[in-house]
Amino acid sequence: MDNLDYIDSYFKNELPPEGARQFGNKIESDPAFAEEVAFYLTALESSGENAEAGKRQRFRELYQQKTAARSRGTVRKLVYYVAAAAVFTGVVLGIYQFENPGSGRQLADRYIRDHLTTLGVKMGGQKNSLQTGLQLYNEGKLAEAQAQFERMIKSDTADFTAKKNAGIVSLRLREYDKALRYFEQLETYSTLYSNPALFYQALTLMERNRAGDSDKAKQLLQKVARDGLDGKESAQAWLKRW
Repeated sequence: MDNLDYIDSYFKNELPPEGARQFGNKIESDPAFAEEVAFYLTALESSGENAEAGKRQRFRELYQQKTAARSRGTVRKLVYYVAAAAVFTGVVLGIYQFENPGSGRQLADRYIRDHLTTLGVKMGGQKNSLQTGLQLYNEGKLAEAQAQFERMIKSDTADFTAKKNAGIVSLRLREYDKALRYFEQLETYSTLYSNPALFYQALTLMERNRAGDSDKAKQLLQKVARDGLDGKESAQAWLKRW
């Protein structure tokens, strides 16, 4: 992650509590980084747009233009003010995240980070299409992994594992609607002993976080917990905290 992505993630409240604290410490200890934060904020202000609106490319252009043209004398006047404000924001956000660990999106982010960053690959034997897709996924080549799993689905429309993995990759790519379609298809496999269809639907809704998604996610989690479906323990824990 480059510094712009790191700064952007901080102000979009995407960093975990420890990451937010480290961000504040970095501003205090690294003047060059504090300058970058200052110019990020001036670019943000100049654009007249909110980071949450998805205008990353515009921010990047403004940020790079301002960074390239900056006057260090001017920056020094801004750094201490910006650094103090950013550190204060970091403290506030850190406290908020620590005391309020139960927002749906935070819970989903943590689950994805802890359980879906890599997927199990069987060792040994001849490499097959599934192993190829899983290896691509674990290497961070998400688009290639998605294409691989979708080729498997095209070859066998009843391939449960391919659909499950295609849904997971789509979730990681933030293609939430596509992820939901795959996870909804998993519901039709009613005879399977292990089927995370409803749990993954809830997870996707929590991560997407549109109007109405939280309520629907909670309904799904309640069913998962009540019926003892895959993801029961996480569902029960989340419902208590969220």
